[in-house]
Amino acid sequence: MMEKKYFNRLIFILSGTAILFLNSCTAYKKLPYLQGATNAELLRTRQHEPRIMPNDIITITVNSNVEGAATNFNLPLVPANIGNITQTTTSGSGSGAGSLQNYLVDTRGNINFPVLGTLKVAGKTLKEAQEYITSLIYPQYIVEEPVVNVRLLNFQVAVLGEVTRPGTYSAANGQMTVFDALAAAGDMTIYGKRNNILLVRTNENGQTKFFRFDIQDKNFIANQELFFLQQNDKLYVETNKAKGNNSAFGTLQSLGVSVISVAMSAISLISVLQQRYGGN
Repeated sequence: MMEKKYFNRLIFILSGTAILFLNSCTAYKKLPYLQGATNAELLRTRQHEPRIMPNDIITITVNSNVEGAATNFNLPLVPANIGNITQTTTSGSGSGAGSLQNYLVDTRGNINFPVLGTLKVAGKTLKEAQEYITSLIYPQYIVEEPVVNVRLLNFQVAVLGEVTRPGTYSAANGQMTVFDALAAAGDMTIYGKRNNILLVRTNENGQTKFFRFDIQDKNFIANQELFFLQQNDKLYVETNKAKGNNSAFGTLQSLGVSVISVAMSAISLISVLQQRYGGN
């Protein structure tokens, strides 16, 4: 009779341990990104160009094979390394003592361009801006088609919430995906809500929009407008319900479960021993 009672207690302890183990396995499945994605689905992504926005800082250079033809379409040189924005040294400066001035896009999306006057550039990609300026210069002002380069200098996004290093991060090439931003911020913590990330974006008209997406969904990567970030985007990772004492992922909580399991086993064993030998 006593052996049967001990056997039942043992079965109870093993069952409880198995349930805890299965729960930990289920919790792990909540962590990976793009669950179930295949190589074919990942290859559908394409390069994405950011669009120029109000308050952006850009550089525009115009070059021509005709000597002196492009001079009037470039801003004058200023001393290099002025301010916090890295200056772009002109190829013709030789010593590197000067850099072209930058353009600040105003709140209406315009810049004041030499010779051409006020130009609307907000909402255009860098390539579209280059083609637009080229069409205004050639052939009206220059007999040969010039080479126009437009660069964005202030591409940055903010990453907030349950990430290792919240902050503002920039990209020199003007390209940043959600994964790039999370990697720069040290990735999400185990407490980050992966299925409901908030993206705050302000468009060229000054309108702020809110988007939510599930980074665990393998189809998320196909949403190019969200997967590729725009400058001044803000990513917010919410805290999941498991944070704190209820966390299914935390190291301390896992240790606590192990300690409790061992304690239950010890108490049960002591109880059995007391019942068996207590009378002696």
